[in-house]
Amino acid sequence: MPMPTCSKCRRVIPSDDINVAQDVAYCRQCNISYRLSELAFGNDISTNVDLNRPPKGAWYRSDGGGTVIGATNRSLVAAFGLLFFALFWNGIVSVFVTFAISGTLHVLHVPLPDWFPAPKMNGGDMGLGMVLFLWLFLTPFIAVGLFVLSMCLTSLFGCTEAKVENTRGTLFTGVGPVGWKRKFDASQVRDVRIYEGRSNNGNNTYSILIETREGKQLKVGSLLTNERRQFVLGALKRTLVR
Repeated sequence: MPMPTCSKCRRVIPSDDINVAQDVAYCRQCNISYRLSELAFGNDISTNVDLNRPPKGAWYRSDGGGTVIGATNRSLVAAFGLLFFALFWNGIVSVFVTFAISGTLHVLHVPLPDWFPAPKMNGGDMGLGMVLFLWLFLTPFIAVGLFVLSMCLTSLFGCTEAKVENTRGTLFTGVGPVGWKRKFDASQVRDVRIYEGRSNNGNNTYSILIETREGKQLKVGSLLTNERRQFVLGALKRTLVR
């Protein structure tokens, strides 16, 4: 296991100030206690962030109405990658969707545009049963295409934001007013730290984990750049962990 170092002064923490059983490492120079497991595996959390000078694309506001911590999800590399996949996937699915629409209009006796494909299957017209089966079959493929497209939009125009008003905490990820909101009790937060996971293709993924005393875990910030994630992490820890 690598020697734990203080994330503020960068000095090695001596063994006398490490309690393995309690998972604690204490820097006497800075008077800061850390979780030993986080330092040992490179996930140390620095609360020494300048809240008045957030990195580009991040923000921190605190007034009588509460505290808002957030950052943009903008990443052109991720957006273009997702856009390419969305166009490729939806381009293929759209062929079958057009065919399903053609069959649906035929069943409803609605005249088809000349450029629409003929609703034929195995030499005959598509019946109601085949039309319903085709829509059921296509539903998960359509859902995947819409999800990837939404992720592309989030990577271009979305943001990740946490709002704390007294004991009420809210996490938001989305574009404008449209997105995913989760609520939590800010007074019950026990820890805020980096969470390391793995994607389906085996790559490491990183997000911010908020853990309450009841054991509830909330992950946020997986779409942020590392610089923005570290700022949001430090600001959340200073705001939520007493």
